[in-house]
Amino acid sequence: MLLILIIFVELINGIYMTNQFIEEPEDIETIIGSTIILRCRTEPIHQTQVNWCKNDFCTLGKTRDLPFYPRYQIIGHAHQGEHHFKIVNVSLEDNGMYQCQIQAGPRRSGSMSRKAKLTVLQIPTSLSIDNPIILIENVLSFIICRGDNGMPEAKLSWHIPKSINYLSINDYVLLSGQSLRNSISNLTLIPNRSYHGILIQCQAHSSAILLNNKTMITQQYIQTIFRPEINISLIGQQIENKIITIQCYVNSRPKLIKIEWFNGTDLLNVTNENRLSFILTRYMHKNKITCQATNQVGKTNQSIELYITYKPIFIDKYGNKLNNYSVVLVNEGESIELECFIDSSPSSLITWIFNNKIISINKTFFQIDYIQTIQHIGIYICSAHHSFFGTFNRTIRLALKGPPEMIEDKIIDSVYVGQSVILVCSISKDIPIQEIYWSREDQSKIISNEKYEINENERINQYGSSITKYQLRVIHINHLLIRPFFLYGSIIIGIFISFILIILALINNYQQKKTKRIRKKSSTTDETISSLTKQQEYVQHDYQDEPNSIIDQQFIHNHTNDIFDSCQHDLFYFENNSKRYSTVV
Repeated sequence: MLLILIIFVELINGIYMTNQFIEEPEDIETIIGSTIILRCRTEPIHQTQVNWCKNDFCTLGKTRDLPFYPRYQIIGHAHQGEHHFKIVNVSLEDNGMYQCQIQAGPRRSGSMSRKAKLTVLQIPTSLSIDNPIILIENVLSFIICRGDNGMPEAKLSWHIPKSINYLSINDYVLLSGQSLRNSISNLTLIPNRSYHGILIQCQAHSSAILLNNKTMITQQYIQTIFRPEINISLIGQQIENKIITIQCYVNSRPKLIKIEWFNGTDLLNVTNENRLSFILTRYMHKNKITCQATNQVGKTNQSIELYITYKPIFIDKYGNKLNNYSVVLVNEGESIELECFIDSSPSSLITWIFNNKIISINKTFFQIDYIQTIQHIGIYICSAHHSFFGTFNRTIRLALKGPPEMIEDKIIDSVYVGQSVILVCSISKDIPIQEIYWSREDQSKIISNEKYEINENERINQYGSSITKYQLRVIHINHLLIRPFFLYGSIIIGIFISFILIILALINNYQQKKTKRIRKKSSTTDETISSLTKQQEYVQHDYQDEPNSIIDQQFIHNHTNDIFDSCQHDLFYFENNSKRYSTVV
């Protein structure tokens, strides 16, 4: 009996098990906007006994048109057990797990189909390389490729020429709105300028792209920029007072903003010219001239150091320029060290010369111990020999300490009253002087005023004084008038006498010619004799003028003696003129 009961129960269970699915839904991948059908077929049952579940939510609706979900619908022939689930214009919100459910009923057990995954695919809305690809030479850089809004996320790959050496490629995914995915690929490299202009590509791969039978590729050209590259050169000879040009060749990407020139740290000018010309001076020796170029990437500079060839000059130990002649005063018996500092480029060879003999070579100092007048006093020459400019000398006169030396005494020629005269006091410069002053015979000191003007006044010498005398002869105003009178009078008289002598010579010549003609015609007719007689009368008349000429000559002679007597009187006056003296201390 128990066995029969068990068999009966199993038969009843067998009836329930027959309510199984003939066809269950399968996983589907589809593109946004498409229409899909999830299939579900059972044994013929009433349509109200079958519904669909989404993500375990089984209340989508009990009617086949599913009014609360306009894009959803259950289709097929229900009496044939067809209960397919149709989705129109698929969107991302349709992603999920779907099941077909048979509800339990009399003599019928409920049942759930397998879960079918609906995957809605989205081709990336954009694929791009961050642009422009501007990389800085020798700086760690990144090139980024982005595939945005894909479902599933796109896998990105690079097509890179072998000439580019990259460090790494890093891929990662970021979520965007509506459960989409953003794919990012980061290419890391250290670029150089040879990468400039190379084309690289980024490609996106996904099931959505394959499903649409498409290819997504983006590409960009690499731009490598760098700070200015400078090559500086010098045109011309680096010789004092010569003009040189410094050329600054610049290679830059992007273009230059400006070029600046510096002398050391001092800004010379701001310009876009890459040439700088200037005249060299000795003070620029070993200066650094710098060319600095600037663009958007940064600054670059390069310097050139000047090595100027310049002639020797003599300087003191503080660098101040000295004259080429100086006097050193010493006492007999003391010691002294003579100095010779030379500024030149390149360095000059120093030679000490005394009495036309070389006494030392290549020494800045020359030491003399226990000075003796005969052996050591005199002219010392410091000679600087320069390889380019030749030889330059500086004379040092070694002299004993003593008063100033007057070069010569001067006697001034006679001057007239009212005239100006300049008295020159010549003093040896070998020994320094401390004061110069002028005085007259009464020893009174002359100062500058309306009558006297003193052009120079220096310090006197501490070792003593020297005096020189000047004799000045002043001529009175009366003699100033007499002299021109005699001068011009003598000239006029001389001209008059010369004129008389010329007339007499002409008359004499004429008479000689007449006499010759008379002699030739002595044998002619009486008319000729008569004519000759007249001519003789004329001759006699002419000779009557000769005594008058002799008288005039005698008058002139006597007058000349008077002039000479007057000159003797003037000389007497000259001898009684007063004398003038000047004194220099």
